[in-house]
Amino acid sequence: METGRMSLISAHLMQQKKSKGLTMVANDSVIVKKANSNDLQLLFRICRQSYSENFAHHWNEGGLDWYLDKEYGIEGIKSDLINSDINYFIAFFREEPAGFMKLQLNSTLANHSSTSGMEVEKLYFRPQYQRKGIGKKLVSIALVLGQKLKKEIIWLGVIDTNEKAIEFYKKMGFEIHDKIVLDIPYFKEELKGMWRMIFRVDDNKRGRIC
Repeated sequence: METGRMSLISAHLMQQKKSKGLTMVANDSVIVKKANSNDLQLLFRICRQSYSENFAHHWNEGGLDWYLDKEYGIEGIKSDLINSDINYFIAFFREEPAGFMKLQLNSTLANHSSTSGMEVEKLYFRPQYQRKGIGKKLVSIALVLGQKLKKEIIWLGVIDTNEKAIEFYKKMGFEIHDKIVLDIPYFKEELKGMWRMIFRVDDNKRGRIC
């Protein structure tokens, strides 16, 4: 996503500031920066920290390391950062890396065209930064970007036992779409149920986005 498009998001949500030519979205103690290839090592660390500190207990023995290497390996992230269909954002709290979001810009569900959806594939932040407004800020960026890209839906998956996350996304305008069962080795069986939730962009333009 080019700097100009990021500027539209910044103007809508909060004040914009520039640092070495990289656009950042700032508000109070939280800063959100769109990642690029220069952020590879930082993104590698914050992805692995944010995920493992929250969800290590979801895995059977050996599973967490397998998943981190599969989803957050250095080469995989490097490839993602040069993929125009993928955007990463890094959240900072009082200048400390706090979490991240990964967006798939062209990812949809059944009954929608191949380019009509955008997926919030990953959104995690370190436990000590809960209740700091980071999740709301990251989701707000995704919603505004979805509108700018003229998407019909924005969607995500959340483990069906994660009641706090489900309620949070409902407050942000998402609704339950369907339920799937994850087919992932090492993942605990009782946690494999996942709700897919969607935000209908056209239905929310006048309310939550504009």
